[in-house]
Amino acid sequence: MTTFVGLDLAWTATHETGVCVLEETSVGVVLRKLHCSISTPECFATMCESFGDDVIVAVDAPLVVEPERRAEAELGREYAKYHAGAYSANMPFLTKMNGLAGPQLAGELQAKGFELNPELLTPNAPGRFALEVFPHPAHVSLFLIPMALKYKKGRVACRRIALAHYQAHLTSLLSRELPLVLAALEVQEVLALCAVEAKGKALKNLEDRLDALTCAYIAYHCWRHGRPGFEVFGCSAHGCIVVPRLVGAEAT
Repeated sequence: MTTFVGLDLAWTATHETGVCVLEETSVGVVLRKLHCSISTPECFATMCESFGDDVIVAVDAPLVVEPERRAEAELGREYAKYHAGAYSANMPFLTKMNGLAGPQLAGELQAKGFELNPELLTPNAPGRFALEVFPHPAHVSLFLIPMALKYKKGRVACRRIALAHYQAHLTSLLSRELPLVLAALEVQEVLALCAVEAKGKALKNLEDRLDALTCAYIAYHCWRHGRPGFEVFGCSAHGCIVVPRLVGAEAT
């Protein structure tokens, strides 16, 4: 059975990372974990390895960052009109910001046998894969919305409105695709309307768990559909971002 891991990875080991783990079972995909954790890339890689030989990890953080990286430029040409572009990732900037957790995690995962080339992910593929993802364009694609959800920055009242929309879209998506995940108590907690009334660190914690859940769903979606189910911006050699896309009846 395959395990799907979503990591809303903090740039440094002193901040919380959102962690979501879904698992394929005989009755369907179920939730195993949904929480925030402060840990190191090494520990997160060890956690992913512990789930066995068939694991798909989707990480919201730059993983492969080479000088020729063009992932953000390509993504911007497609998604900037939805306000869902990404800042360019390069090693001097990440080093200056003490934000090397992503490349460090990529190295640890690769050493444990995780394939970093998404082009090799076929439908229901066995093996270990790690994908770099970005929730904002994923939301545009999966939720069929005209603009990225602005829940990260701005006035708290506006962020809460955006988070409520996020909750509603995730609820609809999971009800169609992963009803057993939607039924889990931890998922019901982050999708409860009252959750967006949290303040300070608690509100950030909610964002991180929602993004981790999105990442885990992306891992499942890409594994289920293979290459027809996602776009790749950039290349595996220099760094790439995977964005899911609806397939067949999902898109209607």
